[in-house]
Amino acid sequence: MQKLEVANVLAEQSKKMGKVFSHDKFDVLNIQLKQGEAIPEHSVNNVAVIIVRKGTVHFDVEGKEVMLTDEDVLIMEPLEMHSLKAITDVDIVVLKL
Repeated sequence: MQKLEVANVLAEQSKKMGKVFSHDKFDVLNIQLKQGEAIPEHSVNNVAVIIVRKGTVHFDVEGKEVMLTDEDVLIMEPLEMHSLKAITDVDIVVLKL
C-alpha cells in the first residue's frame, strides 16, 4: 500500500502542467490554466479521467462540447481527440489509466 498526499503535492507544483505521480498502472497529472488559456487538440493512448478541482473549463471531445466545473468528472476513451479552454482559472487532475 502507498498513500500519496495529493493536495500537498499539487500545492507545491510550480508548473502549470506536469506529472504529479507515476505508477505502473496509471499516471496522475495536474493542469493549471489561467482564464482564456487553452490546450490544442490532441489524444492520449489511455483512458483519461478528468477531475476539475477548481474553476470552469470547456472541453471539445470528438466534436462534442462539454462544460466542466468542480462538480463534474469526465471520462474519455483512448485516442478520443480533445481540446480544452479555461473559462475561469482552473485546476484539473488527470488520471491516465
